[in-house]
Amino acid sequence: MSTKWRHGIWLATMLSVSAAAHADIDCNGGRGGYRMQTSDSWFHSDKLKHFAVSAPFGALGAYLTRDTEHPVIYGTLIGTIPGLIKEGIDGTCRGGGFSYKDLVADVAGALTGALLTNWAISYSRDGRSRTVAISYSRRF
Repeated sequence: MSTKWRHGIWLATMLSVSAAAHADIDCNGGRGGYRMQTSDSWFHSDKLKHFAVSAPFGALGAYLTRDTEHPVIYGTLIGTIPGLIKEGIDGTCRGGGFSYKDLVADVAGALTGALLTNWAISYSRDGRSRTVAISYSRRF
């Protein structure tokens, strides 16, 4: 099995597990219909959780797509998938609903993770070896 297939299978498994763990599978008010949540605050602690869960997935996505022209864009898209799935599930809860504010926090976390990975992780390979290292190119 090639490395790309192993990475893809691993990524799909991680996204599925994260979405299931991140989603409220047991809605307090039951399920039915589809709702948008408008009463949540931009600065609720829930947004920090969304950011924190999405950042590693954005980093992983950027790392897996490091050989493409746009690893940050692809990493952000990959990192946003668990949050989008979670919000889709939340949309069916009678007690809550789909929150675009939570989704914005997911996108911000995934983008941050992808940017940090693209900036800090160096990957090189030649005919005999592969090297993964932490590096940076700017002075502070």
